[in-house]
Amino acid sequence: MWPVFRKLFSRSQSLNALLGDVIFATPREHGTNLSSFFEWRVKKSIDGAKFYVSLAMIPDGYAGAQGSPTNYMNFDLETAERVREHLTECIDVARRSQNSPAAASADNS
Repeated sequence: MWPVFRKLFSRSQSLNALLGDVIFATPREHGTNLSSFFEWRVKKSIDGAKFYVSLAMIPDGYAGAQGSPTNYMNFDLETAERVREHLTECIDVARRSQNSPAAASADNS
C-alpha cells in the first residue's frame, strides 16, 4: 500500500520534499534560548529523483504582524561559523548523492 501513497505524494513538489527521507543531518546548534535549535539536513525526495538541503529549527522567538510570524535565531560568531560549515557539508553531501546513480534509483522501486 505504501507504493500507492508514495506515487501519489510524489506528484506534489512540496509533499515530495517534506515526506522524503533524511539522509544526512548536522549536529544541532542552539541559539540564545536553550530550547531553540538549528540543524541542516539533506533529504531525498519520496520518488528518489531529487535531493534537498533543508533546515529544521525551533527559533529563539518570533514576531509578526497579522498572524504571519517571522522566526529569529541568534548565533554568536563561533556558532555562526559552525552553521556555515554545516551548510557547506550538506551541499557537498547532496551534490555527491545527486551524482550517484545508485542513490537516485534506490527508492524508485
